[in-house]
Amino acid sequence: MTLSVADIERWDPEAVREVFHAASARSGASTDAARASEQLPAFESWGGVAADAARDAIHKTRVDLDAHAREALAVAQAAQKAAQDIEKVKIELRELKDDARSQGLDIDPATNSVVKGPGFTGTAADLAAKIADLQAQLNAILVEANGVDAELAAAINMADGRLPVPDAQPTPPPPPESTPPEDVKKWWDSLTPEQQQAELRDNPPYMGNLNGIPVEARDVANQTAMRTDIENIQEAASRHGVSAQDVVNDPFRYGCTPDDVTRYTNAVKVEQALEDDQLATGAKTFLQVYQPTKFDGQGRAAIAIGNPDKAANTTVVVPGTSHSVTEGWLSASDASNLYNEAVKADPSRSASVVAWMGYDAPNSLTDPRVAQTSLAHQGGALLAADVNGLNVTHGPGPSHMTVMGHSYGSTTVADAAAGYGMHTNDVILIGCPGTDMAKSAGDFHLGPGGHVFVGSASTDPVTQLGGIPQVHIPGTGVNLALGADPAMDGFGSTRFKAEVPGWTINDHSHYFERGTESLFSMADIVSGHGDALALDGMTAPHRSDNILTDIGVLPSDPELYRAPTSGHYH
Repeated sequence: MTLSVADIERWDPEAVREVFHAASARSGASTDAARASEQLPAFESWGGVAADAARDAIHKTRVDLDAHAREALAVAQAAQKAAQDIEKVKIELRELKDDARSQGLDIDPATNSVVKGPGFTGTAADLAAKIADLQAQLNAILVEANGVDAELAAAINMADGRLPVPDAQPTPPPPPESTPPEDVKKWWDSLTPEQQQAELRDNPPYMGNLNGIPVEARDVANQTAMRTDIENIQEAASRHGVSAQDVVNDPFRYGCTPDDVTRYTNAVKVEQALEDDQLATGAKTFLQVYQPTKFDGQGRAAIAIGNPDKAANTTVVVPGTSHSVTEGWLSASDASNLYNEAVKADPSRSASVVAWMGYDAPNSLTDPRVAQTSLAHQGGALLAADVNGLNVTHGPGPSHMTVMGHSYGSTTVADAAAGYGMHTNDVILIGCPGTDMAKSAGDFHLGPGGHVFVGSASTDPVTQLGGIPQVHIPGTGVNLALGADPAMDGFGSTRFKAEVPGWTINDHSHYFERGTESLFSMADIVSGHGDALALDGMTAPHRSDNILTDIGVLPSDPELYRAPTSGHYH
């Protein structure tokens, strides 16, 4: 049906805007529900096949909600445009009527025609000319009005389901966390930039910890989650006019939970570590892993100093006993000192050092698990997955990967390589109490040219624990004692100097100190110049036994009788 002037005059753009507001609200509610569905805190700690199935079901629900949100948004956008266009047509008609009246003419709303008005005083020729001009303008307005009417009809028909909403390309669902990183990367690369940003925004805890997604993107998601964990407590404190510490001390009183406190506590530690590492090195830091409630609340996190996806030399540092996110190891100087020295060892190649607090380390030397291999096995599986994920997301250009572990962390590194398929060019073991699943350097399965490097101070008592015969606990995958000493003759390692000046029996915690033999040597290795150890005079002879394999006799460690040196800098 063709519209008349009378129809245009009856149009109410505000009534059409009510459709816009209603559809916008419906779209927003669906979007919020879609985001909330995949941010359920249970998914951070729930793993396994059931969790993957639940995530898949939740994602399907989210896809439906997203589709509903898109439909409602399409209706809202159509209604909004119709309201704007109606307003425009009404203004044009009003201005035309004013123009006609000023010339003594009028517009007949019933016939859609310009007619002579009671005030016209011109000739017949003038009348014909003016009517023709104004009629042409009126006809154009009527054509425009009929187009607007079609837009409005489409919006109404979409709103009540009689007209389909234009299809939008659906986002492929995120793969389960058990998906190989190569396949995760293919999924990520298949998304548009807008789809990638939507995934990071809508599901940060999951996206931030999915191996196969680039570190820069994971950092965006993980820092979003970290800030949310901090702001939850801060907002509760602000609402009640108390300090954040007051909320931490009595969370229930202020509408929070112990889980909120755990998240806040570890988030603050991680945020501080990101700042500390950047200040210490001048390099950008990235939050590669962030799971603040893991390991009974001690947390799981990894901070990269420099971008490992773009660095020519990447090193992953694994700490040992007594360390955790809550304890604050991520702010220690181990990784930053190594980064600074590595950059000086080869300024021509970009570097990244990842401080990896990604496993449940024994709590202390009195923790019974410190003499067992169970945590090294669990940590080795996690480490292998994260390192292999970094290998997949590394961009074009050269890439040299080194994975190093200190103390119990070195046992974890050995198990990751020997038992869980970790791929790396070189391995460094410092202060090692035993290599568990690796009986020799060959068990690390390194590629051509790869080496197992060992730093064992002769006065480090922990390194004397290697070689104790392991005892298997029946019915478990656990062994008592931690395996072979990699500094011994016949293991197949390259030993570097790691002595500390001064006579001491506790040199277990000095390997990362600036100016030491060990830090200088490790910087050569991680910068891809392990062959420089011999040129720099930093190789050390192996042991032929240790204090526990030859009770009552001084250990046959040539390094014990050498004067340690200091002042080593590139």
